[in-house]
Amino acid sequence: MSTDKIVEKVRAFNRFYMPSMNLLGNHYLGSEYSVTESRVFFELYENEGCNAAHIAQIMNIDKSYLSRIIKSHEKNGYIKRSPSRDDGRSYSLFLTDKGMKKAVDFIYKSDVEIGSILQNLSKDEQIRLVDALDTITELLSKGKGGVQR
Repeated sequence: MSTDKIVEKVRAFNRFYMPSMNLLGNHYLGSEYSVTESRVFFELYENEGCNAAHIAQIMNIDKSYLSRIIKSHEKNGYIKRSPSRDDGRSYSLFLTDKGMKKAVDFIYKSDVEIGSILQNLSKDEQIRLVDALDTITELLSKGKGGVQR
């Protein structure tokens, strides 16, 4: 198969996957947040005390865009920051209790939504899906510095 055909297949998969998982638009899981804005909650939930540079690297997003998201979440009482112990120029980021509730809510709603999609598959099909996802993750992680989720 030619590289052009492979690129076409990947693009077709992206066009299928994004809307099928409700990842398009500005209201992720019925919230007022986009997928990117919502994902910041998850990253802080998983990496408590990390800095913005870490999140930008994991999410592969522009640092100034991330900075605006963090400021908005901080203004809304979801995030607090404290000076880093390791680097005086950096801040460690933490979810507030309100932010933790929002993160847990997103995780729960996402689990329910994915579960409802998976219920249409047999156990064998679910295993095939997981194997395919593992393969995609393994192959696309090559050359990316080992950043995997």
